[in-house]
Amino acid sequence: MIELLISEITRMNSGSCVLGLEARNPGFRSLRPIPLTSSAWPAFPYRRADKVAFQLSMMPVIEPHVEDRVVTSHRKLSAVPENELVHCLKQAEVANSIKDLFGCQLQQSRLGSDAVFVNPADAGRSICGCEVDGINFSFKFYPKIRASLVLASKETIRSLPVVDRDLIDFVEQLDRKIGSPADLRYRLERFFNSVYKSKVMSSPIKFARIGLTRPYKGDSCWLMLDSLFPLPRCEWQEEFK
Repeated sequence: MIELLISEITRMNSGSCVLGLEARNPGFRSLRPIPLTSSAWPAFPYRRADKVAFQLSMMPVIEPHVEDRVVTSHRKLSAVPENELVHCLKQAEVANSIKDLFGCQLQQSRLGSDAVFVNPADAGRSICGCEVDGINFSFKFYPKIRASLVLASKETIRSLPVVDRDLIDFVEQLDRKIGSPADLRYRLERFFNSVYKSKVMSSPIKFARIGLTRPYKGDSCWLMLDSLFPLPRCEWQEEFK
């Protein structure tokens, strides 16, 4: 059995994609436990920051998703505080610049949008963490949420699809709380670019993890915002006006 500290749970069309940290000497590395009979978890039974024992086996991987492992059994061991999880993430795959994220240059969308991708043959991994120097959210296409992230290098990655399950759940709770007024998108964007942004940027554990989609049409792995720390807290909703 391999012990993983659950670091990512992201929303995908077919379920949840999960990543965990395996302790190494030194530091940690990310592994992606995948169910034996599916490409995603229909209902993942654990939470982020849980320590889970997995029986993992090697499987054929499609680069750059070299972290993939197949799961045959699993059980929860314990859990750690959020600040300890972030401390461990900072000892795993990290980058201070755009090129260092995946070991290659980013490519601009051919459709003229701000979305970016990498050539799967050029990338050396599919997940990486980075310090957060700035963040902005867009709800223009809500319920899809996008974010622009400023790295420590002062470089900006624009139009990252937000797939962090905790963040999406938080938005959906706000949505249900206020119903569906005509200015919902505007109100959500205003809240996230003021109150929510302030909570993140003032936190001593602000940190992000950026992931890559599976290759699209064989030549494009799109960048996504897999995690944004600190995770949202229920009491933040009280400041939503």
